[in-house]
Amino acid sequence: MTVVRKIIVLFFFVVGLCPSIFSQGEFADDREASKYNVNQFGAKINTNGFGFMYTFAQRVNYKLRRNYEVEYDYVKSLKEVKMINTYFSPRFSNIKRFILGKENSVHNLRLGYGYNWMIFDKRDKNSVSIHLQANVGFSFAFEKPIYYEMVDSVVVVNDTANYYYSSHKFDDYYSGKVYDIITKSSFSKGLNEIKVRPGNYIKLDFSFDFAQNSMLVSAIEVGAIVDFYYLPVTIMHDQPHHFMWSMYLAYQFGRKYNPNINREYRREQRKSGN
Repeated sequence: MTVVRKIIVLFFFVVGLCPSIFSQGEFADDREASKYNVNQFGAKINTNGFGFMYTFAQRVNYKLRRNYEVEYDYVKSLKEVKMINTYFSPRFSNIKRFILGKENSVHNLRLGYGYNWMIFDKRDKNSVSIHLQANVGFSFAFEKPIYYEMVDSVVVVNDTANYYYSSHKFDDYYSGKVYDIITKSSFSKGLNEIKVRPGNYIKLDFSFDFAQNSMLVSAIEVGAIVDFYYLPVTIMHDQPHHFMWSMYLAYQFGRKYNPNINREYRREQRKSGN
């Protein structure tokens, strides 16, 4: 739960800056265009992994933007603990750490739609605008089974044990067919067995935009996501989940542009620094 505490502490730290943010200073003379679109890219740390995001936004009015987003998350379990089999590490040169009990590597893709409400705008120069965002959409969890190198048999010759092993899924660890886990198999093992678990998600967050240029985006985002899957998603052995939730902290950057101006002119404007 260390990541959860860090995200909560950072959230209240950012909120604690609000009094100084809203204190009156030099008024901003750099105003954004009355109509614009936004391309935003970002990276985030979740309480159950990490991810990347892309958002395309259209301005509806001064306070409101319409969002279309794509997100990728690598999803972990809070129960994951990496270990190494110290009995076999002196006997094999290719020993790698593994997570005991992990059945699947889960990668999540989200496609969503929502709105961004500006709660406070940048009235003063070098101030911060605060936004409330809500998005809903489709989740697609991709489960790739994890294979382990497990000892199948042991042959003793001249008081020396010879271990024979092959790739197995974690279920075989409790089946009595194998003796022990040596290490994990290569990542490519199981790529042809990927399963897709569709579902839906809802996301709610606060965004703090620090960009000094009114046509740029440089924002810290703090929020929570709830995923619901029609079929259970399994990360750890015998622990299927229809629901998954996480808190996250993200950094987003991007650029606003007037959709009525052609692309060649916008490119020249960027080169000239405008």
